Amino acid sequence: MGIFLPPRLYAGFNYFEDVRIKEKGLEWKGYAPVFQAYFSRQPTNPGADPIFVLYAGSEGYSPVAYLPQVAAGIIARALDLDFLATSYLMRFAGLIVLTAAIAYAISIVPQLAWALVAIAMLPAALYGRSVINPGGAALAAAMVVSALWLRGSMLSHTQITGRQSFWMMLNALTKPPNLAFILLELLGTPPTTRRWYRILATLPAIVVALLWIACSGADTAVWRMVEITGQEAVAFDPTFKIHYLLHHPLHFPAAVIASLEEKNLGELWRQLIGVLGLFDTTLQSWAYPTLTALLLGTFLTTLRTDSGARRRIAIAAGMTALTYAVGLYLICYLVFTPHDADSVWGVQGRYFVPVLPLLAIVLTAIANRGAGERFRALLAISGAVLSGSASLHAILEIDWNFGPQ
Repeated sequence: MGIFLPPRLYAGFNYFEDVRIKEKGLEWKGYAPVFQAYFSRQPTNPGADPIFVLYAGSEGYSPVAYLPQVAAGIIARALDLDFLATSYLMRFAGLIVLTAAIAYAISIVPQLAWALVAIAMLPAALYGRSVINPGGAALAAAMVVSALWLRGSMLSHTQITGRQSFWMMLNALTKPPNLAFILLELLGTPPTTRRWYRILATLPAIVVALLWIACSGADTAVWRMVEITGQEAVAFDPTFKIHYLLHHPLHFPAAVIASLEEKNLGELWRQLIGVLGLFDTTLQSWAYPTLTALLLGTFLTTLRTDSGARRRIAIAAGMTALTYAVGLYLICYLVFTPHDADSVWGVQGRYFVPVLPLLAIVLTAIANRGAGERFRALLAISGAVLSGSASLHAILEIDWNFGPQ
């Protein structure tokens, strides 16, 4: 699967793609000479035939995750912009639209407003909605779904089936593991809510997720793994591996445990906070524990509801987060990992960013106490400033070669 690019766009894409995949060794001088060389290139022949470019990994993602960027791409085409201008227009569109969606989520649950601000401004979250990938959309949609559900759980009269169903549907189409968020409705809806309401609210998300899998053929660019590993394609066939697991049911949990031993929870959390780029853009070491403390501090607040409701909310959010994690490992096992591998391949800490709102809900519901709003605001704003400055420092140092040589 892929797309035909006009020669002018392909020339810019190919130029920057070659730069992106190169190792930034001692000879790396930063992007300044790269941009200079780009602007000094000879113009491309506009009459040449379009060039086919493979998606190379994004085949399995629904276009819904890229709607803001798609709109910007259409505008760029109408304005006949080159690759660099098109790319930045698409990135800014994603940043603005997804930040607006997150702001909507924040407005729904003022009790967790500063916690959601702190999550949204983490380096990994900033990066996710500043580049062209589905990570930003997955976090924004997960935040809205979590906020709508939490508000409905505390104020049952505010539940609106259409709005919740719509956002759960968008959420399920951003990334496959996000389908787990339907459990919030199935497990955490107030007992007074009828069972048919819960099923009706989640049904669109389930249907569209299954339809997308059928339409896309569940394609995840297996050819890449075949080229990288040299193994046969059947080693990455999900159907084959499901059949294998039926005969070796303990292999998957053993592979997950081995994966956690290879990449422990501390490293996954560090990546969740912010290891950017191709794992080559890292923050200063002290920034990770500092951001962790600031983030967790914003989670401690109170929910204005009774203890039974808080218990139900904590269980539902915790079970959803656990299901998301298991689903993520299972997907990576089925599509990226050879059937005979000892551990699960391809799991990255940034994949867990969408469950941070659930973690905030669990800790808040359990503790139900914390500092005042002004102090939590101070923590969130401090975290936002630190996240932005630490990310900028890392990007300038790694990508632009600023700093000590």
